[in-house]
Amino acid sequence: MGERNITIIHKKDRESFIREFNRHLDTHDDGYLLVLSPDDTFGDEKQGEKYEHRMAQKLADILDENEEAVLATPKRLFQFPDRITGVMLRVSMIDIRLREDLLYNYEADFLLKLSISHPILIQQDIEYVQGEPGDGNFHEFGGIYDKRWYIDNMKSYLIPLLKSFDEVPEPVQFFAMYNITCRLDANQNYNNRHVLNDTETDVFKDLIGEALQYVDDGIIMNVNRFPVYKRDFQFSRMLLRIKREYAGEAGDGFTLKRIDSPEEIPAESIERDFFHYNEIRLPAYVLLGKGRGGETFPVHSTSKLRCNIQLMDVKDGKLEIDGSVPDIYDKEKVSYFFEAGTKRYPVSFCERYSLTKYFGRSAYKRYPFHVSIPISGFEGGITFNMQAEGDEEPIRIVFEFKSHTSRLAAYPRNAYWHKGEFLFSTVSFDTESGGFLVSAIRVRKYSFGRMAIKEIKTGAELLFSFRMHRFRFFLLRAAWVVTRPYFKNKKIWLFFDKIYKGGDSAEYMFRYTLEQMKKASEGEDRDEAKAPDRAYYLLDETAPDYERMMSEGIRPLKRGSFLHRLIFLNADILVASNSTVFAFNDYYLENSRFIRGIPDFKVACVQHGLSVQKIALAQQRLRDNIRMYFIASRYEEENLMKPVYDYAGYDAIKLTGIPRYDGLINDDKKQILISPTWRMQSAKLVTRHEGLERDYNPDFKETAYYKIYNGLINDEKLIAAAKEYGYRIVYVLHPIVSPQVDDFVKNDFVDIIPATGDMSYERIFSESSLMVTDYSGIQFDFAYMRKPLVYYHPAELEAHYEEGTFHYDTMAFGEIVRKKDELVALLSEYMKNGCEMKELYRLRADDFFEYDDRENCKRVYDVLRSSYD
Repeated sequence: MGERNITIIHKKDRESFIREFNRHLDTHDDGYLLVLSPDDTFGDEKQGEKYEHRMAQKLADILDENEEAVLATPKRLFQFPDRITGVMLRVSMIDIRLREDLLYNYEADFLLKLSISHPILIQQDIEYVQGEPGDGNFHEFGGIYDKRWYIDNMKSYLIPLLKSFDEVPEPVQFFAMYNITCRLDANQNYNNRHVLNDTETDVFKDLIGEALQYVDDGIIMNVNRFPVYKRDFQFSRMLLRIKREYAGEAGDGFTLKRIDSPEEIPAESIERDFFHYNEIRLPAYVLLGKGRGGETFPVHSTSKLRCNIQLMDVKDGKLEIDGSVPDIYDKEKVSYFFEAGTKRYPVSFCERYSLTKYFGRSAYKRYPFHVSIPISGFEGGITFNMQAEGDEEPIRIVFEFKSHTSRLAAYPRNAYWHKGEFLFSTVSFDTESGGFLVSAIRVRKYSFGRMAIKEIKTGAELLFSFRMHRFRFFLLRAAWVVTRPYFKNKKIWLFFDKIYKGGDSAEYMFRYTLEQMKKASEGEDRDEAKAPDRAYYLLDETAPDYERMMSEGIRPLKRGSFLHRLIFLNADILVASNSTVFAFNDYYLENSRFIRGIPDFKVACVQHGLSVQKIALAQQRLRDNIRMYFIASRYEEENLMKPVYDYAGYDAIKLTGIPRYDGLINDDKKQILISPTWRMQSAKLVTRHEGLERDYNPDFKETAYYKIYNGLINDEKLIAAAKEYGYRIVYVLHPIVSPQVDDFVKNDFVDIIPATGDMSYERIFSESSLMVTDYSGIQFDFAYMRKPLVYYHPAELEAHYEEGTFHYDTMAFGEIVRKKDELVALLSEYMKNGCEMKELYRLRADDFFEYDDRENCKRVYDVLRSSYD
């Protein structure tokens, strides 16, 4: 390119790129080589030669000025280790090549070797976005579904790399931590890809332990907070324990020390730096680790400990707080308590779900707790404290508010919450680095003047931040203040299912509620009937069901409209069939903090599936502050009343039946329904708003899920049987898999239907004669109608969830088969005999469901009304 001898190579696929790249290095001994991807962008998503050449010239400029540097890139360090795109190389200094034998780490290997032997440059004056997803981008990187990315990576690359050094350089150690972390992050909690079976997970854990033998404890704990590997203490401690376990050592080796004054801080620079950079406030407890030479170094202090407030409420003159602290300090050796004035209120620890899992296995947890603090007549600050055995004075712990239902937030600093006769706010202090932390929750007697001052100050913070995002919330709060007199005394119920689709239990309840509102307006007094004044059903304007409801004379509440924002803030009751109600209404932790003290609705869960599996992560009480949880079976109640869900004592579980079951009336049209649930490997993760459709997954056709079900719906014997006995086959995709509808091979005897658009579950269930599913919650709809089911559990597809109180071997509503040939034979037999549910499975359904009278909406509505008592 021009007189400066710059060559640009575009990376399109692995094999051809490696050949072209290595060939260029073999045939050139000077000049610059820049690697780019066709998907790279250059500020405001611009693309094209003009922007590529502009970037090349800027990188060449700084390389010209720094002759010892081997490369230059605009990418920050956290992007640098694993992709070579966006990097310009000085050809004359390079004596290594990309390794063709490495499937995934050939770029990282190349860049790492260069960076530890030569200076590198970061050019920050270039707007550049790497188009190719790196290993850490598990939303888009397809390698997370490849077993080789895990075990082969460790055996063939990372461990040999670490062993190749007599003393492993720090950059290589940090890269090892990044490499391991990417693979763990891709399989955290519900993101477990199920790529590794139990035995392989054991092997992978051992390989991590082996690799960590070559990484210093201080780097594992990331004492210096290196940006490529910047993780919280619990994650780092987990890896340290894996290292020690592999070496035959127990625990983490930490010791606890109390420091009350600066004079007690050890003189070693690492400890002095730790106290300085972490802004340790004294007195403090400090955890000390031990290095290879026996030297100690600090890894954590109580100044970094946070008490997370998950929910606050006021009941009978008491402030009820649900929260948690990380399991960093053993609760058997230290005590935690709140302090209001001169009185202490110890927390009561509970078993509410608080685990973090990797590959489906528990890794670490938080200590969840509840506390009741009498506040009638009290004004002042409430603090949270920790005290070790034998110490006379406690250590004050800082608050954080990482929940939509925290009621308060650290920012805005004037955030407040009004409940009854009380006004709550925060007490914060400035830190040396220019930030601030919350040290207390302030309780005052409510007055309109006090609240008005807080609202004005909150608005001023948002307005004078001069950020458009916050300015929008300034406008929203201002609109809430202006319209509150109108909304204040109105009973408002907000209903929603999926934002892109209706037709689930919330829509059934919405329609039933409209009927009751009409009866109340025509006859009995509305207050006496306790009917709501307003009822709204939330849908995206682009959803086909939006048009359907409009054609029926019902105007849904348009998602994202200003009215939607106001209704959400003023609603009394939210009736939802899916969890994460804030996310479904476009609120995430970053922006819910601007309105967190306003909403005071009761969440009523009317369920999409039934709660008989181990799903505490998604359905425990504090997930949405669920006040009413409507169920169809006593087996659900048995499951949900376990301590891990934390519903005991809250009168939240209501055995009423599920609203959408009221619409299940048999209208058999001789069709076989095939409708499995989804698998993590089959769909892209949510990259947009919760409740919207997923993106198309280009790797879907390579998954076992696709191959199994595409093979089933195109099985010649199955099609022949359907033709012989006069049945059609309907394959309904799960909503999350629906973007892949065009991937399936079509034939004349199978209708392939995405669970989007105007598809009606009710109609398909009513018209179908038999259902084939695996673990999908819609099996219960079919069983409610006493229609036959067959469960297809191929060995290649593991279940998403663990069994709870519904055991397939003794409670399933039909036969369980594992092989396609057995399934096809069984379906042929059912079709031959008219698809009748067998007596054994009919009795199981009778035992499972509490009601079958199709009056579920009425029972649910009565409970909703009674919540005003």
